[in-house]
This record gives sequence, structure tokens and C-alpha cells, in this order.
Amino acid sequence: MSEAPTKKSDAPAETEGEYICQCFQVTDETIKTVIREGNLTTIEQITEACGAGGGCQSCHMLLDLFLDQHNKKNQPPEPEPAKKKKGFFSKLFSKA
Repeated sequence: MSEAPTKKSDAPAETEGEYICQCFQVTDETIKTVIREGNLTTIEQITEACGAGGGCQSCHMLLDLFLDQHNKKNQPPEPEPAKKKKGFFSKLFSKA
């Protein structure tokens, strides 16, 4: 009698995205999701939420990048600088 193939229950689930934290196998999509959903601002908060950054710390530069990208999206746009008024002498000496 032949046995039917069985599925391994401990097989890793397929994940989307690129692994950013190699120590804990955390993808960029997971990191971006926890940052967005938790409105996180520090690497320590990311580590608490998903483990990323808690090992060798070689991913900290990318975690900082993700935090910066998230924080820029959530900040109000900077006002445009006011235009300088031309002074009296610029009217006298303009080339036009």
C-alpha cells in the first residue's frame, strides 16, 4: 500500500516581499505594515512589534529608511517660502 503524501505543518508560510531582517526572517512588507498600523517612530518599537532589528542590527539602516518614509507621508506639507520683495536699488539697477 502506498501512503498519500502528507503536508508538513511546520513548513514556513510563503511571504511576500524581500527579507530585510535576516536574523528573524522579517520582510519589508511586514515591517512597513507594523510601522503604518502602529504609527511607530523608533527601531525599538519595530523590534517589539515584529522582531526586526533585534539580532545583529545590520538592518537598522533600512528600518530607519522605512521610518523616515512613513513619517514624511504623515507630516503636513511644508509651506512654500515667501517671495522676497525687490528693494529700491534692484529697481534702479535691473537689466530689464
